Amino acid sequence: MQRYVYPVDLTDVEKELNLIVEKLKVSKAEAIREAIRHYAEELKGLEVVELRDVPREQAKKEIMEYISGKERVWADEIAEALRLDLSLVNDILMELWSEGYVEPD
Repeated sequence: MQRYVYPVDLTDVEKELNLIVEKLKVSKAEAIREAIRHYAEELKGLEVVELRDVPREQAKKEIMEYISGKERVWADEIAEALRLDLSLVNDILMELWSEGYVEPD
């Protein structure tokens, strides 16, 4: 078995590490390994979404196409599906509401 050793400065988290070691009654090395396993498990289901930088009019057109035919859709759903900034989606939805294209829930 190959072993890896990583020099890590834990000065700024030493207090927290000592608390974990005390509570769990494990070594510092085991506490660190367990923290890494826990963090890796938490990240498994996450996906990083890269937002697209598109002109406002193009975003508005895409939003109108996305909501067309749908009875109800949420702003965060639109933002995620189209990879647009949520604040831009909200602004455009407010504009579409003022124009009578959408109604708030």
